[in-house]
Amino acid sequence: MRVDGVDALLPRRTTAQPGYVAGVLVDGGPALRTAAGATDVRTARPLTPDAICYVGSLAKQFVAACVALLWRDGVLDPDDPVSRFVPGLPAWGERVTLAHLTHHTGGLPPPAYGPSGLPPSGMPPYSSADQLARTAAVHRLPGEPGARYMYSWMGYVLLAQAVAAAAGEPLASLAARRIFEPLGMTDSFFRDRPDPLPERAARGHFLADDGELHVEPAAFHAVGSGGLWTTLDDLARWDANLTEDRLTDGWLPRQLLTRGRLSDGTEVHYAWGVSVRTHRGLAIVSHGGSFPGWASKMVRFPEHGVTVIVLANEEELDASALTFRIADHVLADEIDGSAPHADDTRSGA
Repeated sequence: MRVDGVDALLPRRTTAQPGYVAGVLVDGGPALRTAAGATDVRTARPLTPDAICYVGSLAKQFVAACVALLWRDGVLDPDDPVSRFVPGLPAWGERVTLAHLTHHTGGLPPPAYGPSGLPPSGMPPYSSADQLARTAAVHRLPGEPGARYMYSWMGYVLLAQAVAAAAGEPLASLAARRIFEPLGMTDSFFRDRPDPLPERAARGHFLADDGELHVEPAAFHAVGSGGLWTTLDDLARWDANLTEDRLTDGWLPRQLLTRGRLSDGTEVHYAWGVSVRTHRGLAIVSHGGSFPGWASKMVRFPEHGVTVIVLANEEELDASALTFRIADHVLADEIDGSAPHADDTRSGA
């Protein structure tokens, strides 16, 4: 492992600019924790490694973990149709199962998460109910359930609703009770109400349709496809649990890493809220998130005990490219430069 020299790979940021938090974990411990830029360009307060960040689609693995835990409890089954838990869906709700939604094989459409060309006011204050209404308004699916992998935020919106119905409590409180609190992830939460953000929460920054950089107001409060606020250190605790598993004595990590299959038996790269594939010849478990004002990436190399995390409070920074650039440096003695990049090892599309 080679952590020395990572600093030279990191973008330079001043407190007049948004920035990022970056970390490298080796054998479960922090080998690197750093941050650059401002937590809010209006105040020029420096971004610190303990900043609470919005991580977009990194939330999906925690939603999937809730589904898995409830399956273990016997209150739902992945083969259940989503209509069992979410009423009022079109007829496809009887054919699309929770497993389809978990692995993005339900045939749901993949529209943009929000509007393009945002005004300076930022994202609208949409809720989980708003996202569910958009999903229920899809009367005809563009694909047959189980026929192919097609990433769609709508599937995890439905999973969040299914989790709440099966558990008898909101996703936010279930995740806190079953995952965050037991693992000591004290700065992690699903924000399902427009409550004020904590003092340490970084603010997102986006380029609006006026061509200027603006601070995202973070009025949105939908959960499922996203909705998670967390820190580098809390993600390190989650990463450690994928090895030691204090929640289920080893069952949960194995389940989360089980890839989905199409109706014809073809295996897809997407497991339970994470992508399981390879990068430069090495096995990886990864996911990213992109949202107006934010970008994130977490890549785990389980056979080498290395995890790289980048959380940015600007969407313009390519968090995925930076994460793999850091990983290629740290694992330079292990990677095969001629083997495909992770971007080229997805399957089941």
